[in-house]
Amino acid sequence: MVIVSDGGGQVTSARKPVLGANRVARFLLGVLAKEQPGDLIDRVVVNGAPGFAVYQQGELVTIVSVTVSAGRVTRLDLVRAPGKLPRLLR
Repeated sequence: MVIVSDGGGQVTSARKPVLGANRVARFLLGVLAKEQPGDLIDRVVVNGAPGFAVYQQGELVTIVSVTVSAGRVTRLDLVRAPGKLPRLLR
């Protein structure tokens, strides 16, 4: 299991890939611990794959693409760079 994130040097993100199921779980728990009232996670399709859109106070801040192999999640790609996020209307 691996998480790779891209902040584009503009927003915070993991500077190196997060490797291993335990480290990924701790990383995700740390992210969720920072959740604020009004944050929202929606299921979306990212380049034909399952994914999530993360909104903070109504603003799109992260797109997560999920890679599944043999029925298991093997990779999460997080795009946080504002210039790379799609412009979505809510």
